[in-house]
Amino acid sequence: MPRRLLLACLLLSFGLTAYSEDGDMGKDYVPQRKYPEEIKVIKDETPLPLRLIMKPIKRGMWIRLPVVDSDPNRGITAGVMPIWVIRDDGTDRIAHIHAPSLTYNKHFGFIPTYRYYYYPASDSSLVTRAAVGEFEHEVLAQYEDHTLYGTNIDFFSRVQWNADSGQRYFGIGPDTAKDAETNFKEDYVQAQFMAGIPFNSETKWRFRVSDRLLSDKVMDGPLAGLPGFQTTYPGLAPTHHLQSHEMRFILDYDSRDHSITTTRGAKLETFAEYSSRDMASAYDFNRYGLDGRYFFPWPGHDDKYVSVAQVRFEQLYGQAPFWLMPRIGGKYALRAYGDGRYIDRGMTTINFEQRCTVYKARMAGVTTEFEIAPFAGLGTVFHTPDRMSKRYARPVIGSAVRAVARPQVVGSIDFGVGQEGLAVFMDINYAF
Repeated sequence: MPRRLLLACLLLSFGLTAYSEDGDMGKDYVPQRKYPEEIKVIKDETPLPLRLIMKPIKRGMWIRLPVVDSDPNRGITAGVMPIWVIRDDGTDRIAHIHAPSLTYNKHFGFIPTYRYYYYPASDSSLVTRAAVGEFEHEVLAQYEDHTLYGTNIDFFSRVQWNADSGQRYFGIGPDTAKDAETNFKEDYVQAQFMAGIPFNSETKWRFRVSDRLLSDKVMDGPLAGLPGFQTTYPGLAPTHHLQSHEMRFILDYDSRDHSITTTRGAKLETFAEYSSRDMASAYDFNRYGLDGRYFFPWPGHDDKYVSVAQVRFEQLYGQAPFWLMPRIGGKYALRAYGDGRYIDRGMTTINFEQRCTVYKARMAGVTTEFEIAPFAGLGTVFHTPDRMSKRYARPVIGSAVRAVARPQVVGSIDFGVGQEGLAVFMDINYAF
């Protein structure tokens, strides 16, 4: 060993011996060894069913979702829906959703559908959908923005071409019998635009104007085993497309924290709607209504429990075809009956729902809340309010199971039981 290197080693040895940890000279040095803490593998506590359905990817997740729907009007529909969820880079907000599906229904056959959702901001969304089948088709584009171009103007637009062969008609009135059921196909094109502005920057009150053009044709449906619609109700089905033009003026109060994934606040909307032959419409009628909602988070539970109530009322005067009249049934107006089960010139519903968050999972940067929401409701239709009868009040009780990715994405399966049995609705968004 070279002398210089040997000398350096001796000096280093002497220095280590003479210098202790506290800097005192002359004490024996005791080597101190600090080993790294044991590396612990964090166990994935996500329930197995969720791990089987959801697969994290770099900027979102794949969701392998089976489709099983039991809509009262369409019967059982089954299929597959792989969903590609993409979050906004650097945030946990969902920016894009691609949701193709292939479903089968014994009445309508195979229906391939493609859905695309784009969320450019927390209060705006673009929804597109396209489907084609032997008896049905649809092309839809819908855009909604609550702060258009950074202003306090809200905007909504929808353009749609749709052929729906699953519609049912039982007649007009609150006591139509189940055995009066017929099936019809509705083929329509519509364009709707709505814009609103607050009275001032400090108020929750807002004024909106809506304009809808609808060209509609009704014909016999393809369902076997049901009486022909045109034979059973002659004169109700036009032989060609007829156009309606509806102008609606809306006044509403809105203190909700968000328009879709609401946890607190209230909304009260009143409207007056007009359709006139002098304004490119085949019908003369007026419609008036209100929609009130209240959201109450339980104190001290960090929005885990939210109680919700809704009251709706509509009344139509004048002459309108049955497909434009007030109705109850479907996911958004009494969740135990098919869409349009009861139709008349007026309708009212009362709904209560208790939303309970039972589990939260964060996968691929996206936090998803899983929610159970038991609900109950009551609704009826009538010719005029003074002829409303409690004997025709239709009850509903049930529960919804939801996956919520705030602020805008809600997937829901609603199970409702009424006087005609169980109804299941599988769709996006809350019922109200």
